[in-house]
Amino acid sequence: MKSKCQGKKIGIFGGSFDPVHKGHLNIAQSAYEEFALDEVRFIPAGHSPNKLEAEMTSSVERAKMVALAIEDYPYFKLSMMEIEAQETSFTYLTLTRLKEQYPDTQFYFIMGADSLDYFEKWCHPEIICEKAILLVAVRKELDLPQIQEKIHDIKALFPAEIYPIYGGKTDVSSTELRLHAKNDNSYLKMLPEKVADYILERGLYGYGTK
Repeated sequence: MKSKCQGKKIGIFGGSFDPVHKGHLNIAQSAYEEFALDEVRFIPAGHSPNKLEAEMTSSVERAKMVALAIEDYPYFKLSMMEIEAQETSFTYLTLTRLKEQYPDTQFYFIMGADSLDYFEKWCHPEIICEKAILLVAVRKELDLPQIQEKIHDIKALFPAEIYPIYGGKTDVSSTELRLHAKNDNSYLKMLPEKVADYILERGLYGYGTK
């Protein structure tokens, strides 16, 4: 029986999503529209290779926030594959498993410009380039020339397809939201409403405690 995912164009959006915010949704929406994707899968990291797990919000709560953020978008999906895996959430492993499961699906890996800047230092970037087309979010218009230069440099190292995502520019980061939580509840406006309500209800990041 043919998999319902085969032959599709699926965006893969990984990250800690600690917390997921409007910028993530804007980037995913722009990727979906600009590259005519069939869906975008949000994959919260389980055991992140770049962050201390003890300092992260629990995977259950991060996944719940993503589920709340995307539930009104029928073409956005939540995947628990990295959270449910036992090993470190390396992107090349995630994409390899997806490609093995859905060999006829074209995957588009969505990433931020800050990640592209050190992409060659990731674990097995050549496998990532082999398994997926890379889509890079442009945070500000001034970043575009630097991103295009970096894309050129990476293509000289690996056989890669890499394209900028032109829409979805939002000057917000999860780190910023966490840092200012205890002092400024106005940062909640940068979150999807259902996520903001969940954070206040659970008292996450110190919001609502001042």
